Amino acid sequence: MSENLLRVVPTVSAWVPAQDAADTAAEVVSAMCPGAGELVACQYAEVTFIDQGANFEAVGCPACKAPLNANWWRERMDDAHATRFATLDTVTPCCSAAVSLNDLEYHWPAAFARFEILVRNPGRSWLSPDEAAQVSAVLGITVRQVFSHY
Repeated sequence: MSENLLRVVPTVSAWVPAQDAADTAAEVVSAMCPGAGELVACQYAEVTFIDQGANFEAVGCPACKAPLNANWWRERMDDAHATRFATLDTVTPCCSAAVSLNDLEYHWPAAFARFEILVRNPGRSWLSPDEAAQVSAVLGITVRQVFSHY
């Protein structure tokens, strides 16, 4: 059986909120997803790749917008994984831009994070910009969304 996950993460990969902010943000997201199957605020010991599952289409350069070769990206992911994603810095092959793997243009979005609010089968699609801003305000950091399909 397939499932969809709406995942809300901070834009800074190693950032983790205080417990009260995490709890409040989870309550806010829960109110936005009343038909959700499950909602969990997760904190990881290390930075984790928050992938989009079957929604993965491509990766692009944030500097020059060129598409990035999938093999190049996999090699950079292997390098980062060897450091347990403590080092996400890389240089793009297209324009030699120094970037973070977290800031590449993932189609569909993906991210790296130590904290996420995970909504299993949310009963909706993306949070609106206003809703995402509400979650950002509660957490005290800008958030991004990943919509995963497995």
